[in-house]
Amino acid sequence: MDQEKIGKFISQCRKEKNITQEELANKLGVTNRSVSRWEHGVNMPDYSILKELCSILDIDVNELLSGEKIEKKDIMSYSTKNLDMILKEYYKMKKRNRLLRDIFIVVGGLGVIILSYCLFIWFLVSGFNDKYDITTNINEYKNVIGISAKGIYKDKWGLNEDIFPNYIDGLDIEDFKMVYYNPWDANYLAYLVVNYNEEEYNKEISRLNSIGIDDYKGIYSVTGFTNYDLVAMDSHYYNGFIYAITDGKSKIIYVELQFCNYYMDIKYEEQIPNSYLPDGFNALIDNDYSKKMFEKGL
Repeated sequence: MDQEKIGKFISQCRKEKNITQEELANKLGVTNRSVSRWEHGVNMPDYSILKELCSILDIDVNELLSGEKIEKKDIMSYSTKNLDMILKEYYKMKKRNRLLRDIFIVVGGLGVIILSYCLFIWFLVSGFNDKYDITTNINEYKNVIGISAKGIYKDKWGLNEDIFPNYIDGLDIEDFKMVYYNPWDANYLAYLVVNYNEEEYNKEISRLNSIGIDDYKGIYSVTGFTNYDLVAMDSHYYNGFIYAITDGKSKIIYVELQFCNYYMDIKYEEQIPNSYLPDGFNALIDNDYSKKMFEKGL
């Protein structure tokens, strides 16, 4: 699925209808930031609003998924192509979620001896993977966060790392940590604490205000922030949060919590000060939020 092509097509159709990003966001009940991410190819619109989005833009769903206008005679071939693409994306997303379940179903059918053997192998492999890659050297910052990130840190889960500063040279860095863990799927936990002088602080607050704050309350049971003021937030109902908080004076704390499958494999309570976390945040296994989402079939 060519998200960049689809994003440009959404932008083109919106402008042809003389609709602003803000107006489109209001019609769909999403944030301006969400529309911007679609049009820049960072994220796709949720499938639950595709029909309404197409109605507003006066296009067919097949045209949206193809990222271009389609002649009527070609609709059927594009429908088949897009259905196949959607099924592949769906299968890719669900495949990992079903992995453990399928393993135990197959092993259970083969018998207790094979089950015991597989469990032994699983625990053995887990033992080798049960180590976090932790980076606290600030000189490695550009290699693990942002547009210059490399290797396992390059393609995370699609949240907006632009909330973190692109350049940190000359900044008064109080603390920094990046934690990577991948037992089954990649997990990222990072925070950067910067003390700014008055001029730098005002400039950075202005930059963060321009990014804005996504709707986030209720996701992973989050209720808000008590210890600090929230300045910028990029949230996702499945993959977590990236945000910036401040003491309102000189300190800004940048945090990212990226994961999947509705719980975090990193023992985050041991890796980040609790005061940096949102109030109510619960991404432990079998958390209440995950149960609600599974009940909805998400």
